[in-house]
Amino acid sequence: MKVYELFTELSSEKRLGILQTLDEKPMTFTSLIKEVDMNSTEASRQLSRLTEARLIEKKGDGRYYNTLFGKLVLSSISDLNFISEKSGYFLEHDTAPIPLDLLRQIDALSKGEIVTGVYNILNTHEKLSKKGHFWYMSDDFPRHHLPDIEKKLEEGLEIRVILPKYMCSTKPLSAPLSEKNRKKIEIKVLDEIKISVIVSDNFSMLELPGQDGKIDQNTAIFGYDDRFREWCKKLFQYYWTKCYPCT
Repeated sequence: MKVYELFTELSSEKRLGILQTLDEKPMTFTSLIKEVDMNSTEASRQLSRLTEARLIEKKGDGRYYNTLFGKLVLSSISDLNFISEKSGYFLEHDTAPIPLDLLRQIDALSKGEIVTGVYNILNTHEKLSKKGHFWYMSDDFPRHHLPDIEKKLEEGLEIRVILPKYMCSTKPLSAPLSEKNRKKIEIKVLDEIKISVIVSDNFSMLELPGQDGKIDQNTAIFGYDDRFREWCKKLFQYYWTKCYPCT
């Protein structure tokens, strides 16, 4: 099957509805038409097309199932759904700094909340960053987080920071942090940073570059579910392995 042929089969909301319904559980024809709210003639036509495309199959128990191919196709659609729903955001923001394997899982951000305005973003930081580990990567140091960071370091929690190389000479962790606590923070640097990521135990945040190539600090995606946070954690770890010490 050519990719354009596959897209043709997926271009119908009705056929997508059948695939998504069968993904939850196999169904007989009678049960299926009730679930997807179609008359029998229309359902028969759509089932024939999906069967011919080998996306579904009818087995000996009289029920329709998604084929293994159908399941794979359906799992891939979730990324396109998310990208399509957030098309306004992605028209203005560059995903190039995201590694390909994570870009293919970008629907992990689907439950995220887009927050606009620097004040609103910083206010969200303050409300959500009161506990847990704190991993941070950006082209500037979060000085507004210093009071919380001091408290977390006293509690023995892990702080990791990735900054641009030029900031090593600016001593971003000067007062109000004590010398003892400054030494507890793991700092690494990259020659250039084009993406901002925060990972903690109760939220994560992502900021992408805008059309000018600079991180858009006026628009951020916040996520609170495990899948969002795990995706951001992998993104941070990807860059962490490419860093070198701040000397």
